[in-house]
Amino acid sequence: MKVAFKKRKLAAAVAAVALILGACGSDDEAEVTETSVEETVPAVTLASEECAIPVSEDAVSIDVMGWEFPIITQYAAELKECEAANYSFNIQFLDSAEAQNQINLDLETGTPSYEMVQGSNQFLVELARKELLLPLNDLIDKYRDQFGLDNIPQGMWDLVSVDGNIYSIPMVANTQHVFYNEEILNKLGLSVPTTYDEAIAMCPALIDGGYAGFQMMLAAGWAWQLEYDNVLGSLGVKPIDNTTGQPNFNSAEGVKAAQILADLVSKCGGKTIGTYSTDDVQNAFQTGEYAIGHLWASRAASMDDAEATTAEVLGKIQFAPALTGGSILGAPAYVDGYAIPAKVTVDPEKVFLAMLGATDEESQTVAAKFGGVTRSGVANPEGPRNGEALNVSTSDGRGADQTHPAAGIYRAEIGKALIKILDGASAADAVAEAEAAYLKEAKAQNLLS
Repeated sequence: MKVAFKKRKLAAAVAAVALILGACGSDDEAEVTETSVEETVPAVTLASEECAIPVSEDAVSIDVMGWEFPIITQYAAELKECEAANYSFNIQFLDSAEAQNQINLDLETGTPSYEMVQGSNQFLVELARKELLLPLNDLIDKYRDQFGLDNIPQGMWDLVSVDGNIYSIPMVANTQHVFYNEEILNKLGLSVPTTYDEAIAMCPALIDGGYAGFQMMLAAGWAWQLEYDNVLGSLGVKPIDNTTGQPNFNSAEGVKAAQILADLVSKCGGKTIGTYSTDDVQNAFQTGEYAIGHLWASRAASMDDAEATTAEVLGKIQFAPALTGGSILGAPAYVDGYAIPAKVTVDPEKVFLAMLGATDEESQTVAAKFGGVTRSGVANPEGPRNGEALNVSTSDGRGADQTHPAAGIYRAEIGKALIKILDGASAADAVAEAEAAYLKEAKAQNLLS
């Protein structure tokens, strides 16, 4: 149940009374009559203090698809509060990779079954470039003042924008950083690493101690791409030129970044590094199977969940900034938010209002108990313990993914090539294969200059 916070000021129309005086005259001084007309503008009925949107005259049914982690669970509860506005929500959660695949397939049919989809900025931008999402600029401008949307910094909006069009309301500030079991590291005499080389070097001691080595989520092509961009960014290199689209990743730094991931697989990974999803990695930390690795900051609150974390681990997971290969941390700048499919069949303004009701200031104050939020000045004293690691990783990290029109091609091709390392491909061959495929497709689409 939502914690009671400062009550929201509910905006409502007030009744307006107009007195119209009419005077009729004639040369023979006919009697003057007076008429009074009272016109009342009905007040707008808002759903509740927890969902300050107008009650819909007609029932509104919204199907939502996404993937679940603690702060998203809270935002889903905020959506449910808007059922008081004559809405109903069918919220479906899948594993992150499965959810993204399902959303892609559904939206590409041209007759989507979802009215609202959840995603990270990278995923949403790729959908927007395929014209599968609805631009929200007009609706944002219409409700900007009422819902304090200027409290979300411009940089957050930029992450979910393409060519000036905004496609989502940012609601989760996210990155990746180090999670570690302090008790296990102390028992093995190990220090928390700050570089990728240090992380790889500690793996033999971890494995000899009966634990998996330093872990990352490398069970899908998109996950390889993300971790590769982290390492490459920490070496000070952007994978493609933002102006020309020409590739930078088949270079000495690019091969080095791929080799670091290959070493993590061969020296640290064991049997799980290529098979565990993000949820699996989270659970492995909660059960003590994993002692250290990179994980999404948004998963930190789960480590203190007594219902999901074993008693032997509870309270022992600590947090540190992301690793680096140079002077930059290998941490992305991400936001997650809701978006509306371009071909949505429900009134998009009503869907947008539900999104606003779930992400307003009061909702984000509650959500901040479970992770990073996007409104300036919003915090929760009961927030997760990884605040410093999140902030340092974001401020000193590699930044946002690239938004060049060919960036989606790069991400797809590098992911497909790098995952072959699990089957024995060399780092150099994987990077070269990705470059050849990228150049072929980017040239075919006239995206290079």
